[in-house]
Amino acid sequence: MENGLKPCPFCGSKDIRVIDRINVSDGYHNFYHIKCKGCGASTDECKSMFDANVAWNRRV
Repeated sequence: MENGLKPCPFCGSKDIRVIDRINVSDGYHNFYHIKCKGCGASTDECKSMFDANVAWNRRV
């Protein structure tokens, strides 16, 4: 895929999104997770986009 993310390991969808969330309670830190728009599968929140991508691509 063009964003480097593998298709969803559960439903095969290629509609995968990076979700960016800002946590204001601990000083405006960004957290990222990857979510499949097909079935809703997602990674845990990660402190960097790179870590979220790695977590997604390691799923089997």
